[in-house]
Amino acid sequence: MVEWIGWLLKVVYLYGHLIGVRNFEFDWRTGRVYKSIRSTFYASGIHAIILISLAMMTFRHLNIWMIFGKSNMLLKYVLTLVFGLRILAGLSTVLIRWPQRTLMMQFARTVLRLFLQRPQVMQMSRWGVLFKIIITSVTDLLQVISIWIAWDRRRSDQTLGIFLQYWMSAIVNLAIAEHYLAILFVRAYYNLLNTELRQVMEECQKLSNHPQRRGAFMTRCCDLADQLDDIAQLQSELISMVTQLGEALGIQGLMVYGGYYIFSIATVYLSYSIFKTGYDNLDMTVTSMILTFIWCSFYYLDALLNLFITLNLLDDHKDIKRLLEERTLFASRLDIRLEESFDRMQLQLIQNPLKTDILKTFSITRESSMAMLGSVIMHSIILIQFDLEFF
Repeated sequence: MVEWIGWLLKVVYLYGHLIGVRNFEFDWRTGRVYKSIRSTFYASGIHAIILISLAMMTFRHLNIWMIFGKSNMLLKYVLTLVFGLRILAGLSTVLIRWPQRTLMMQFARTVLRLFLQRPQVMQMSRWGVLFKIIITSVTDLLQVISIWIAWDRRRSDQTLGIFLQYWMSAIVNLAIAEHYLAILFVRAYYNLLNTELRQVMEECQKLSNHPQRRGAFMTRCCDLADQLDDIAQLQSELISMVTQLGEALGIQGLMVYGGYYIFSIATVYLSYSIFKTGYDNLDMTVTSMILTFIWCSFYYLDALLNLFITLNLLDDHKDIKRLLEERTLFASRLDIRLEESFDRMQLQLIQNPLKTDILKTFSITRESSMAMLGSVIMHSIILIQFDLEFF
């Protein structure tokens, strides 16, 4: 393992315990994943504090209309919806960790076992890990700075709501980062599989063009069949990992993608409102407006990073299918065992395809992402038209 990237992942691991995202522990050196009294009680206490804080904020008089001063009621309703969804996403993230703890522990065991088998995966993923942690940290830091600047303009009874809003955002951001890292490591394994499969295909191509003596030819074909079976087994495990991750984080994924959708519409409408009424009428200063713009840039950069790592994984899966299709270019048939290994792997890819969906309702593909972007643009235009007509 690369030393500095190992330390970074340990910091993420400890930070996850600190804010209450993780409720189990694991040993990096042995790959042991286990429940402990310490992690269970600490996570339970943190989650109890979150619920109590949320209850206190609900029963207290929280004047959310003062957030943007003289802005119209439509903008206030939109922003209230955004803040409410963010808190709901954070709350659902911590609550689903308990019913899904066993499944998450199984996933962690599989990931750690694969790491110990092939440490080069960490080396291949180091820059993706570093880039993700930097973006997530800067996003959280900018949010803290924005809250600190705006703190003086809010009454003391708004402190709890502001603090809870940041806490939920930190929980959601870390949960998204953990999902990204999991997909990043799966993709690194896919790259290894593609490299090994390409080598097997090249060797099979040579064997088909230049058959050797019968004994040596059969021995080499059996060796290649063993390699192909190992590749197929590992590929099946990776598919199972992605499936487990989708099942464990389905509700969280729905909340996150819904948050991206609503926040994108709100961002367009807020930009229009600033242009229409001026930032001073929204109780914003030049500094806060610049910070908000920078924060939004990092927020959407993080969102695009999460999207493209999933799309790239789907492309890597398609590369495996394309490599296997090159089997038709072999000059002659190979040994029967090697042919059967090819047949089994192709049948496995057909029966167990790689799917990245959310609660089996929304598939994450390039087509669905473009459709989502089109829907955001359409609803943003409708919202602006509604503002022009009634406000």
